[in-house]
Amino acid sequence: MRGSVTETGEQEVHTDDLELDDVDVPPATRVRRDRGRGRRLDAARIAARWEGLDAKRAIVLALVVSVVALTLAMPVRTYFSQRAEFDQLSTSNDQLRTQVSDYQQKVNEQGDPAYVEAKARERLQFVRPGEKALVMMYPGDDARAAAQKQAADRARNPWYGNLWESVSTPPDAK
Repeated sequence: MRGSVTETGEQEVHTDDLELDDVDVPPATRVRRDRGRGRRLDAARIAARWEGLDAKRAIVLALVVSVVALTLAMPVRTYFSQRAEFDQLSTSNDQLRTQVSDYQQKVNEQGDPAYVEAKARERLQFVRPGEKALVMMYPGDDARAAAQKQAADRARNPWYGNLWESVSTPPDAK
């Protein structure tokens, strides 16, 4: 940066006027090279900025930064909350689309006469005219129905009643 001017608060320092080989030049005003990146750092410029910083200016700067931060805080918070809500609604919409396709498939199945006939035969035990209905009775149906009734009765009882019944009733001998 040839010909640049730095204000230090006391006097102006021109980089043209600085002789790097002079012994009288303090180390703070010498131009250094950053070894890692090769860019120029002017220590005098940095020191001048810190020396020229007034307390009043620092307070005003801090106040302006805080006002800007507070002004931006609400919109940023709103943005993130709306973004999260949008993601949640997108997921919900995907699930609803899946349900709609499942229901549409069921409606299409139920519109098929062969499907309706198969369900009527299975659930309601319908037969066509001229066919004979045959109902198979398996030997364990009565015992299974009694066990299901007993399980339903146990489910209706409170837990302490079931506990007392299991303690007070001896186990069945086999």
